[in-house]
Amino acid sequence: MMVRWITPLLGTTSASQIEPASDMTVIDVRELVDRAGNATNILRDKITAAAASLGDGRKTVICCDHGISRSNAVAAGVLSQTEGISFESAIRRVIAATGESEMRPEVVEAVRRSLPSTADKDLPVLDRERWLLTGGSGALGGLIAATAPGDIEILYPSRQELDLLHGAVPVGLYAAEAGVSRILHFAAPRISNTNTAVGEALTMLRNVLEVASIQRLPVVMPSRWEVFGGYRGETMEATEETPSRPAGALGDTKHLLETLALTWTAQQQANVTILRSGLVFGDDIAPNFMRAFVRKACIGETIITHVYDNGEPLLDLMTAEDWASAFWALVRSGETGLFQAGGGALTGTRQIAAMAAAAAGQGCQISELHVEGKAANVRLGFGKLEEAVGWRPSRPAVDLLADFLSRACDDRTYAEKGR
Repeated sequence: MMVRWITPLLGTTSASQIEPASDMTVIDVRELVDRAGNATNILRDKITAAAASLGDGRKTVICCDHGISRSNAVAAGVLSQTEGISFESAIRRVIAATGESEMRPEVVEAVRRSLPSTADKDLPVLDRERWLLTGGSGALGGLIAATAPGDIEILYPSRQELDLLHGAVPVGLYAAEAGVSRILHFAAPRISNTNTAVGEALTMLRNVLEVASIQRLPVVMPSRWEVFGGYRGETMEATEETPSRPAGALGDTKHLLETLALTWTAQQQANVTILRSGLVFGDDIAPNFMRAFVRKACIGETIITHVYDNGEPLLDLMTAEDWASAFWALVRSGETGLFQAGGGALTGTRQIAAMAAAAAGQGCQISELHVEGKAANVRLGFGKLEEAVGWRPSRPAVDLLADFLSRACDDRTYAEKGR
């Protein structure tokens, strides 16, 4: 790795790549730890030495083991000090020049606090709370934005504006500069059932948790019933105390995300609330299989449902309105930890297909395709949520499903819409 120059005189690199020259000052920061715990006076000494070298017109290179985290964080402190710019602006300059956004946020925060001009920076003065919503383009994210109370401003940057896979530092900069007071973490890989998606989802959550820990921001995140998908062949009610038994990449992902978030909460590193739910349907949101049923029903094509060795899958459905009311009641309560919401009953996929066919009125047929293995039929108990905030579903979801399917069939573009 060669020296990456941030300015004509200030650069960073890996210590193994540095070749000292007579006209160059090398600031070695390898004795710093690449985590929390660096002493303010040592950071100030490093920054002062580098600033003095730059003041003498000398090329100054800051190095650490890999030239990624400690060196670039300190370089941002030097840039802020010597050019009289905000530390946030300096960090952005360093990232743009080096391409390194994976700095450890604890090191970045320690450097920021070592600079007198930015240590006590005030947050923006706001007339209402600002909450950062990741994954705002998704179905549940859109539902949150549409139902947010008037005293809360929901910020939902696009992936181009804020990519959670590019480290915690950009997330922290966004949250601090916008005056964010809570993070709603709904971002997920676009294709969720691959092994790659498991790693991406964990990376995104960990970046959010690191920012939340440093800036003391509560985090709210969703989860899904698939954490119980491994209870194959069973028809059961699961509570928050039921041991997870995930199946498939999506189930594994949700289980690992829950475990990571709850571990950070138990260790008091972050304050996380999880709302685990069944499948949500509404005018702008529905499971893919339900959209397929509507599409086929509207054109009179045969609807194909799956049948496993233990029969048709039975699903816990809930309306978008009920999910939103559960979400806002839980978030407003200040409760932390894991909670569940569901529709209160299980509905078979063949029944859903028959209701879609009846709503379309096209006389389409329903066919069954046998799938080897057994399905898990899981209803989510919501007693803990009811006790905490008084929530329960307004009506059994199946009672509202017919109206929803009728509206969907009347809107012939429905099956192609949504997120």
